[in-house]
Amino acid sequence: MSSTPRKQDKSPNGAPFGARQLHVRNLPYDNTAAKFWTCLLDEVAHDCPECTKLVLAASTGGPLGPDLLSPTSALQRDMESLNEEDVMAAFQDAMAALEIIGPPCTVQLRLFAGDKEMTEHAIDLEYLDAELLPFLLVWLLEWAEIPEVFWDRERIGGTFVADDRERGYRYTVRFALESRHLNEGLYHRVVEVIFHRMQAQPSPPEAVERR
Repeated sequence: MSSTPRKQDKSPNGAPFGARQLHVRNLPYDNTAAKFWTCLLDEVAHDCPECTKLVLAASTGGPLGPDLLSPTSALQRDMESLNEEDVMAAFQDAMAALEIIGPPCTVQLRLFAGDKEMTEHAIDLEYLDAELLPFLLVWLLEWAEIPEVFWDRERIGGTFVADDRERGYRYTVRFALESRHLNEGLYHRVVEVIFHRMQAQPSPPEAVERR
């Protein structure tokens, strides 16, 4: 398996990696998280069919909250509340912080067949980094219907079933998320994802509301 998931590649049956739209409890999602998780699981299932569990780990900033589900909307609200001087000050602070701490950290990926570790490597920063990881983790919590008040517990887990009706795939996902507080504003997070992808009959195209 490569360190950069191949979004445009296709599996032997001709289906591209990653869902254009995912249904969880009959609600449709075509956001980045739906594409990321299905693309990752598709590539793992294709390149390492004996894999039963994957683990992502990284040190990330900030708590997990509902604002991370719609980061663009949250950013827009924050920007609208700032005047021009505040925006410039925020930009200068961000640039100063970047010079001090450098670029985002990598996310480590480990694959397992049962209890046996198969491989470990860092995911390419062009595809995923530690700053983006929390925006993807919160969707696992959302799809598993875990109340937001529990999202930052040291260990939490959940399950959900997701359907890619266009390609005819059903994903059964069970995950466990560990969030260890290192210091102010910094957490080390490890998510274990046990998954099963099965082939189902593709559904005909239909008009659905998107989320």
